[in-house]
Amino acid sequence: MARFTGLALRGPAAGITTVFPDGWKGVWHAARPPAREPSLDDPRFLAELSTHLEVQGAARSWPVFLAGVSNGSWFAEHVARHGLLPVAGLCLVAGTALEFSRRLAPTPRLHTSMVMIMGTGDRAVPYQGGPLSRRGMSGLILKRRAARHGELPGEDVVAGAEAVAADWAAGNSIKSGPVIEELPTPLDDLPVTRKTWSAPGCRPVVLYRMDGGGHGWPGGPQFLPARMTGPVTRSLDATGILLGMAQKESAEAAGRHILGMGDSA
Repeated sequence: MARFTGLALRGPAAGITTVFPDGWKGVWHAARPPAREPSLDDPRFLAELSTHLEVQGAARSWPVFLAGVSNGSWFAEHVARHGLLPVAGLCLVAGTALEFSRRLAPTPRLHTSMVMIMGTGDRAVPYQGGPLSRRGMSGLILKRRAARHGELPGEDVVAGAEAVAADWAAGNSIKSGPVIEELPTPLDDLPVTRKTWSAPGCRPVVLYRMDGGGHGWPGGPQFLPARMTGPVTRSLDATGILLGMAQKESAEAAGRHILGMGDSA
């Protein structure tokens, strides 16, 4: 994540402490712990990590922001949706929400600023929702890995990006539909549409839809060939979007106001 996102350098430069925790054997567990580690509690780990960092003087325990890609994305959404960690902002990249988690809490329990960045050409996590795409030999490996980490049959289904954004807009008490903008992009890059749900006094929800975009961190490297994961959008800076949200929420938590995330100079 540090390499893909550039957050290790750009976060502190923007005044945001960035932390890169590891899930057990590289996986985060939204439903239950794996059989081999029955006492594993990932949300509690994040809460204790936040407290530890504050005690060490490395960061404040509020406001806290969660960002993830793929498995980290739907785990972060699960944690925020169920109020398992009080977070001020959520950034989901190449991942939405698990349907079983959404059924347990149809309306998110936190009022939280949320940004989602998804490609319609993601071959792993379908933009419109449905079963995770686990095909071929690599898909078989992923299925076996998921089973070892406690996933049960039928729990590999994600919700559509726009449905999840609407969930958070409703949870943030926003009654109106989104404002839709086509963002300017270079001719050799993918078209990007931004949908913004907002209302006075409410936390905003923003969805960036990349037409044809694949499974990756926009603005980051094409970490696997595009024929495998789909193309990574170059002109959209996911790290900058995340940091803009974090700076704005941090300033508001401190009683100030700065431009960002939907504001205009």
